[in-house]
Amino acid sequence: MKKGKHKRLLWGVSTVIILIIFTVGYIFFFPQFHPSKTAYVYIDRDDNVDSVCYKVRKAGNPTMMLGFEWLVDMRGYASHVRTGRYMIRSGESSFRVFNRIYKGYQEPLNLTVGSVRTLDLLARSVGKQLMIDSAEIATVMNDSLAQRKMGYNRETLPSLFIPETYQVYWNMSVDEFFQRMKKEHDHFWNADRLKKAKAMDLTPEEVSTIASIVEEETNNNAEKPMVAGLYYNRLRAGMPLQADPTIKYALQDFALRRISNENLRVDSP
Repeated sequence: MKKGKHKRLLWGVSTVIILIIFTVGYIFFFPQFHPSKTAYVYIDRDDNVDSVCYKVRKAGNPTMMLGFEWLVDMRGYASHVRTGRYMIRSGESSFRVFNRIYKGYQEPLNLTVGSVRTLDLLARSVGKQLMIDSAEIATVMNDSLAQRKMGYNRETLPSLFIPETYQVYWNMSVDEFFQRMKKEHDHFWNADRLKKAKAMDLTPEEVSTIASIVEEETNNNAEKPMVAGLYYNRLRAGMPLQADPTIKYALQDFALRRISNENLRVDSP
């Protein structure tokens, strides 16, 4: 009789342990997140535990948030919130999603830097793609001390930015953004390109300026070498460029279709 009770007790304890293990495994390690496609959670500087959990729930379409919320409490996430862009794939567990966010394992994004018509437009474009506020970027761009430190002034600073798509982290700082742009600029202007510019008696900034005028003048890639040659020959001869894009730039009106005599009266350096 005692042996039978002992067996039943052992079986009962084993069953409870198995149920506990299964429950813990289900809550923490079974697939809980089911977005229709890979989703991303953007954690900003003013986010806290509650707002992070809300964003995870909204983006991840979880079966349950219990495991994620328990991990938040057990790991003291309230004092460990990291900014960034975090991925949630369909079929991921609470442990995997939380661990990624807790340890700051971000997913990079593609930052598109287009042709720079004005520095303010560039600041707004970058600000829409990154955590950085456009005002932060504009402040550095308009700071004469910062311009000189980078080797530019307000007129030549646009040539720092090489139009391209770059892989970056969404929460990069203003300083990191400008450092990255300087690095990409220096990589683009390699020894071969510098040699070609020197042979034409042009600085990299002057090449960029002519290129920007050509880019605004025509969308036909086949025509661009001819247009560039025309402006370059006028420049060497000391002639006025007579380029419509320069008037658009002076007026800061890039929607102009035709340049009138009235437009030519603009007083601009």
